[in-house]
Amino acid sequence: MAAVPTCLRVFIAALLILCGALAVMPQAQAGTYTVSGIPVDVTAADASTARDQAIVDGQRAALQKLVENMMGSEKAKQIPLPSDDEISAMVQDFEVENERVSSVRYVGSLTYRFLSDPVDRLVGRAPAGTLDTTQMPMPAGPVRTITAKVPISGLEQWMDVRSKLVGVPLLHRADVRYLAPDEGKIDLVFSGEPAQLMQALAQHQLQLTQTGPDWMLMQLGVPGATTP
Repeated sequence: MAAVPTCLRVFIAALLILCGALAVMPQAQAGTYTVSGIPVDVTAADASTARDQAIVDGQRAALQKLVENMMGSEKAKQIPLPSDDEISAMVQDFEVENERVSSVRYVGSLTYRFLSDPVDRLVGRAPAGTLDTTQMPMPAGPVRTITAKVPISGLEQWMDVRSKLVGVPLLHRADVRYLAPDEGKIDLVFSGEPAQLMQALAQHQLQLTQTGPDWMLMQLGVPGATTP
Protein backbone atom coordinates (compact mmCIF):
# COMPACT_ATOMS: atom_id res chain seq x y z
CA MET A 1 0.00 0.00 0.00
CA ALA A 2 1.44 3.39 -1.04
CA ALA A 3 2.42 5.82 1.73
CA VAL A 4 0.11 8.79 2.22
CA PRO A 5 1.91 12.06 1.33
CA THR A 6 2.59 14.36 4.29
CA CYS A 7 0.53 17.21 2.82
CA LEU A 8 -2.48 14.90 2.45
CA ARG A 9 -2.14 13.65 6.05
CA VAL A 10 -2.07 17.27 7.25
CA PHE A 11 -5.21 18.06 5.26
CA ILE A 12 -7.04 14.98 6.59
CA ALA A 13 -6.08 15.80 10.17
CA ALA A 14 -7.33 19.36 9.76
CA LEU A 15 -10.60 18.14 8.26
CA LEU A 16 -11.17 15.72 11.16
CA ILE A 17 -10.50 18.47 13.71
CA LEU A 18 -12.92 20.84 12.00
CA CYS A 19 -15.63 18.20 11.63
CA GLY A 20 -15.28 17.29 15.29
CA ALA A 21 -15.62 20.91 16.32
CA LEU A 22 -18.73 21.35 14.19
CA ALA A 23 -20.27 18.16 15.56
CA VAL A 24 -20.15 19.39 19.17
CA MET A 25 -20.86 23.07 18.49
CA PRO A 26 -23.94 24.31 20.44
CA GLN A 27 -26.20 25.44 17.61
CA ALA A 28 -28.32 27.68 19.86
CA GLN A 29 -25.39 29.91 20.73
CA ALA A 30 -25.23 31.90 17.53
CA GLY A 31 -23.31 34.92 18.86
CA THR A 32 -19.58 34.85 18.20
CA TYR A 33 -16.47 36.90 18.86
CA THR A 34 -13.93 36.88 16.01
CA VAL A 35 -10.17 37.24 16.57
CA SER A 36 -7.93 37.41 13.51
CA GLY A 37 -4.22 37.56 12.79
CA ILE A 38 -3.04 35.08 15.44
CA PRO A 39 0.51 33.97 14.57
CA VAL A 40 1.61 30.39 15.26
CA ASP A 41 4.99 28.70 14.85
CA VAL A 42 5.41 25.14 16.13
CA THR A 43 8.06 22.48 15.51
CA ALA A 44 7.25 18.87 16.37
CA ALA A 45 8.02 15.29 15.35
CA ASP A 46 6.05 15.69 12.11
CA ALA A 47 3.93 18.27 10.29
CA SER A 48 0.60 16.88 11.49
CA THR A 49 1.62 17.03 15.15
CA ALA A 50 3.02 20.53 14.67
CA ARG A 51 -0.21 21.77 13.11
CA ASP A 52 -2.38 20.22 15.81
CA GLN A 53 -0.30 21.88 18.51
CA ALA A 54 -0.33 25.19 16.60
CA ILE A 55 -4.14 25.18 16.59
CA VAL A 56 -4.20 24.59 20.36
CA ASP A 57 -1.57 27.28 21.03
CA GLY A 58 -3.32 29.68 18.68
CA GLN A 59 -6.74 29.35 20.32
CA ARG A 60 -5.22 30.17 23.73
CA ALA A 61 -3.43 33.21 22.30
CA ALA A 62 -6.63 34.30 20.54
CA LEU A 63 -8.71 34.00 23.72
CA GLN A 64 -6.10 35.98 25.67
CA LYS A 65 -6.21 38.72 23.03
CA LEU A 66 -10.02 38.74 23.09
CA VAL A 67 -10.14 39.06 26.88
CA GLU A 68 -7.62 41.93 26.76
CA ASN A 69 -9.70 43.70 24.09
CA MET A 70 -12.85 43.31 26.19
CA MET A 71 -11.48 44.11 29.63
CA GLY A 72 -8.21 45.98 29.10
CA SER A 73 -4.71 44.63 29.72
CA GLU A 74 -4.67 45.16 33.49
CA LYS A 75 -8.05 43.54 34.23
CA ALA A 76 -7.26 40.71 31.80
CA LYS A 77 -4.28 39.71 33.97
CA GLN A 78 -6.72 38.91 36.78
CA ILE A 79 -8.76 36.49 34.64
CA PRO A 80 -7.18 33.00 34.48
CA LEU A 81 -7.79 31.22 31.21
CA PRO A 82 -9.35 27.73 31.32
CA SER A 83 -7.68 24.51 30.18
CA ASP A 84 -6.99 23.78 26.52
CA ASP A 85 -9.95 21.38 26.35
CA GLU A 86 -12.27 24.00 27.86
CA ILE A 87 -11.01 26.62 25.41
CA SER A 88 -11.63 24.20 22.53
CA ALA A 89 -15.26 23.91 23.65
CA MET A 90 -15.54 27.71 23.43
CA VAL A 91 -14.31 27.81 19.81
CA GLN A 92 -17.03 27.72 17.15
CA ASP A 93 -14.55 27.37 14.28
CA PHE A 94 -11.27 28.67 12.92
CA GLU A 95 -9.80 29.65 9.55
CA VAL A 96 -6.28 29.48 8.18
CA GLU A 97 -5.27 32.91 6.85
CA ASN A 98 -1.92 31.65 5.60
CA GLU A 99 0.38 28.74 6.38
CA ARG A 100 3.77 27.21 5.61
CA VAL A 101 4.41 23.54 6.33
CA SER A 102 7.63 21.55 6.38
CA SER A 103 8.20 17.96 7.48
CA VAL A 104 8.45 19.02 11.16
CA ARG A 105 7.28 22.65 11.36
CA TYR A 106 4.01 24.56 10.99
CA VAL A 107 4.00 28.35 10.61
CA GLY A 108 0.83 30.29 9.96
CA SER A 109 -1.72 32.95 10.84
CA LEU A 110 -5.16 31.90 12.10
CA THR A 111 -8.61 33.39 12.74
CA TYR A 112 -10.76 32.02 15.57
CA ARG A 113 -14.47 32.48 16.25
CA PHE A 114 -15.46 32.01 19.89
CA LEU A 115 -18.99 31.39 21.13
CA SER A 116 -19.96 34.61 22.88
CA ASP A 117 -21.83 33.12 25.87
CA PRO A 118 -18.92 31.19 27.47
CA VAL A 119 -16.56 34.10 26.80
CA ASP A 120 -18.95 36.53 28.48
CA ARG A 121 -19.20 34.20 31.46
CA LEU A 122 -15.40 33.95 31.64
CA VAL A 123 -15.01 37.73 31.95
CA GLY A 124 -17.97 38.08 34.31
CA ARG A 125 -20.53 39.54 31.93
CA ALA A 126 -24.09 38.42 31.27
CA PRO A 127 -24.14 36.11 28.22
CA ALA A 128 -24.81 37.98 24.98
CA GLY A 129 -26.34 35.10 23.02
CA THR A 130 -29.85 35.89 24.25
CA LEU A 131 -30.54 39.11 26.10
CA ASP A 132 -33.77 39.15 28.12
CA THR A 133 -34.90 42.76 27.76
CA THR A 134 -38.21 42.65 29.60
CA GLN A 135 -38.76 44.57 32.82
CA MET A 136 -42.54 44.95 32.51
CA PRO A 137 -45.55 42.94 31.27
CA MET A 138 -45.75 42.71 27.48
CA PRO A 139 -48.84 44.07 25.68
CA ALA A 140 -51.19 41.64 24.00
CA GLY A 141 -50.91 41.18 20.25
CA PRO A 142 -48.86 39.33 17.63
CA VAL A 143 -45.17 38.77 18.31
CA ARG A 144 -42.88 39.88 15.48
CA THR A 145 -39.17 39.54 14.79
CA ILE A 146 -36.92 42.05 13.03
CA THR A 147 -33.36 41.06 12.13
CA ALA A 148 -31.16 44.16 12.23
CA LYS A 149 -27.50 44.83 11.54
CA VAL A 150 -25.70 46.71 14.33
CA PRO A 151 -22.63 48.66 13.14
CA ILE A 152 -20.09 49.07 15.95
CA SER A 153 -16.55 50.36 16.40
CA GLY A 154 -15.64 47.73 18.97
CA LEU A 155 -16.87 45.49 21.78
CA GLU A 156 -17.38 48.42 24.16
CA GLN A 157 -19.92 49.97 21.80
CA TRP A 158 -21.64 46.59 21.44
CA MET A 159 -22.02 46.38 25.21
CA ASP A 160 -23.51 49.91 25.21
CA VAL A 161 -26.13 48.85 22.66
CA ARG A 162 -26.97 45.75 24.71
CA SER A 163 -27.41 47.76 27.91
CA LYS A 164 -29.75 50.23 26.17
CA LEU A 165 -31.99 47.38 24.96
CA VAL A 166 -32.86 46.38 28.53
CA GLY A 167 -36.30 47.67 29.52
CA VAL A 168 -37.36 48.88 26.06
CA PRO A 169 -41.19 48.76 25.94
CA LEU A 170 -42.61 46.18 23.49
CA LEU A 171 -39.28 44.32 23.23
CA HIS A 172 -39.39 40.73 24.53
CA ARG A 173 -35.77 39.80 23.90
CA ALA A 174 -32.80 40.31 21.61
CA ASP A 175 -31.14 37.20 20.14
CA VAL A 176 -27.60 37.65 18.82
CA ARG A 177 -27.10 35.94 15.45
CA TYR A 178 -23.59 37.17 14.64
CA LEU A 179 -20.92 39.34 16.22
CA ALA A 180 -17.62 40.64 14.81
CA PRO A 181 -15.43 43.60 15.85
CA ASP A 182 -17.15 45.99 13.41
CA GLU A 183 -20.71 44.65 13.11
CA GLY A 184 -23.31 42.52 14.82
CA LYS A 185 -26.63 41.07 13.72
CA ILE A 186 -29.49 40.76 16.17
CA ASP A 187 -33.08 39.45 16.20
CA LEU A 188 -35.44 41.90 17.93
CA VAL A 189 -38.48 39.95 19.17
CA PHE A 190 -41.32 42.36 20.04
CA SER A 191 -45.05 42.97 20.26
CA GLY A 192 -46.81 45.67 18.27
CA GLU A 193 -45.90 47.46 15.06
CA PRO A 194 -42.36 48.27 13.82
CA ALA A 195 -43.11 52.00 14.07
CA GLN A 196 -44.00 51.57 17.74
CA LEU A 197 -40.75 49.69 18.35
CA MET A 198 -38.81 52.47 16.61
CA GLN A 199 -40.31 55.04 18.96
CA ALA A 200 -39.64 52.89 22.02
CA LEU A 201 -36.02 52.35 20.99
CA ALA A 202 -35.54 56.08 20.38
CA GLN A 203 -36.47 56.70 24.01
CA HIS A 204 -33.45 54.55 24.89
CA GLN A 205 -31.14 56.42 22.50
CA LEU A 206 -31.29 53.72 19.83
CA GLN A 207 -32.28 54.25 16.21
CA LEU A 208 -33.94 51.51 14.16
CA THR A 209 -34.16 52.23 10.42
CA GLN A 210 -35.18 50.27 7.33
CA THR A 211 -33.75 50.49 3.82
CA GLY A 212 -35.61 48.16 1.49
CA PRO A 213 -35.71 44.74 3.19
CA ASP A 214 -32.74 45.54 5.46
CA TRP A 215 -32.94 46.86 9.02
CA MET A 216 -30.22 48.68 10.95
CA LEU A 217 -29.96 49.40 14.68
CA MET A 218 -27.49 51.95 15.99
CA GLN A 219 -26.96 54.36 18.85
CA LEU A 220 -28.14 57.92 18.49
CA GLY A 221 -25.25 60.34 18.53
CA VAL A 222 -22.78 58.12 16.70
CA PRO A 223 -21.70 58.73 13.06
CA GLY A 224 -24.43 57.64 10.65
CA ALA A 225 -27.34 58.05 13.07
CA THR A 226 -29.79 60.93 12.82
CA THR A 227 -31.94 62.57 15.45
CA PRO A 228 -35.60 61.54 15.03
